[in-house]
This record gives sequence, structure tokens and C-alpha cells, in this order.
Amino acid sequence: MDEMNIRSAFLKNAIASIIEKIIRQKIGCQTEITFNDPIQMTCDDDKAMVHLNVDLEMKKEDLERLLKKLL
Repeated sequence: MDEMNIRSAFLKNAIASIIEKIIRQKIGCQTEITFNDPIQMTCDDDKAMVHLNVDLEMKKEDLERLLKKLL
């Protein structure tokens, strides 16, 4: 079993920035992402589990557009 815990505020902010950039490029929505707890990942032979406690802030219109694209 492999485990990874990302606790560093610097790394969590870097990951959030990358995700925000991808959302902006792919969907055109401006977001603000905050990881509240450490990012925890566990991998077994055939499964991976990721635990996230995330706040995502965006305009209501962007959320509606995102949901329409996903559904």
C-alpha cells in the first residue's frame, strides 16, 4: 500500500493554482480553490482513494455553465 499526504500550504496552493488554470482553459470559468485539510492519497493493488476537503468559489453563472457541460 502506498500513501501520500500533502500538508504543505505551498504545495496545496500550487495544486489549487494548476486546477484553477485547467478549469479556466477548458471550461472558461474563473474559480478560487482552497484545500482546507491535507490532501491524502492511498493506493492499493487495484484501487486508489483520495480524500479532499475543498472549498470552490465561483460566480453563479459559471457554476450553471459548468453543470450544463458536465450533464
